[in-house]
This record gives sequence, structure tokens and C-alpha cells, in this order.
Amino acid sequence: MAVTTRTQTLIFDTPKEAVLRMLTDASFYQRKYEALGLQDISVQPTTHDNAPFAVLARFKAHTELPLPSWAKRVLPDTIGVEQMDYWSVDSARGGLQIHLQGTPVRISAAMGLSEEGDKVINTVQWRFDCPVPLVGKKLAEFVADDVCTKAERDHGFGRTQAERYR
Repeated sequence: MAVTTRTQTLIFDTPKEAVLRMLTDASFYQRKYEALGLQDISVQPTTHDNAPFAVLARFKAHTELPLPSWAKRVLPDTIGVEQMDYWSVDSARGGLQIHLQGTPVRISAAMGLSEEGDKVINTVQWRFDCPVPLVGKKLAEFVADDVCTKAERDHGFGRTQAERYR
């Protein structure tokens, strides 16, 4: 199995408590996906292991990276996405799992909030698994590029919304 990993550092200018309130509010996810222009959005509270907060979102998203012809056969232009985000307020740790319908790539991430001065840092440790022989590593890298680019855009929305949770 091919595995690609990435680390992202997402910085907030609001107190940690406000960021946690936002990240554990299901309505935040609905607003975020609507603001990002995703289609067929459904956001529902759910459960995940010992995490006190979990939300399952389903939506359709467009692949935004220029893909070579061989990758277009595996990654359609519009992808059905199922994403579960989960958080523990006590530990300020969470994670997410993403299933891209019709693709062999599985995506997961561990997240944790920390404070540095007046900044709150969300460190996201991404993992992209792809069992496709020969091209699995390259396919996982294409998906990683697309997901990390979208995560930056998602974070831009979150930075503006975090102020609402002060």
C-alpha cells in the first residue's frame, strides 16, 4: 500500500476556547460547506470512539488540480465526499476521516490545538493511503495536494468564524 503523509499548521488569532467552541459546533460545518460552494450538503451529529463531539458531513466537491489523463480515470471531476470530524474539548485533540466515493484513496488526520503566545495552532497530521499497484503513491500525492489546498481554504473560513465564538 502506498502512503503519503503531510503536516499542516493552521493558525488562529482567537483564544483556544473560542476555536474549540467553533470546532465542536455542528452548525459551523454546515455554514463552512455552504460558504465554500459545495453541493448536496448534509451535516449530522454522530459518534466516534471516545470523542465527545463528532459530525458526519456528506457533500459533492470538485477536483481542482490539473490531473494527467491516467489520474482522471481514477479521480472524477466531481467527487462525493463523506467526512467525519471529531474533537475532545478536554484534550483539544481531534481527527478526521474522509472517504472519496469511487476512489481508492483513504484519508485520515490527527489534529491538536496548542497555544503559542496569542496564537492558537492546529497541527494537522495527514495520512493518504492508496492500495493501487504502481501508481498508488502518485495518486495519493495528487489527492494530498488537492486536500491540503482545500484545507487551507477551509481554514480561511474558520479564521473569520472563530471570532463569533469569543
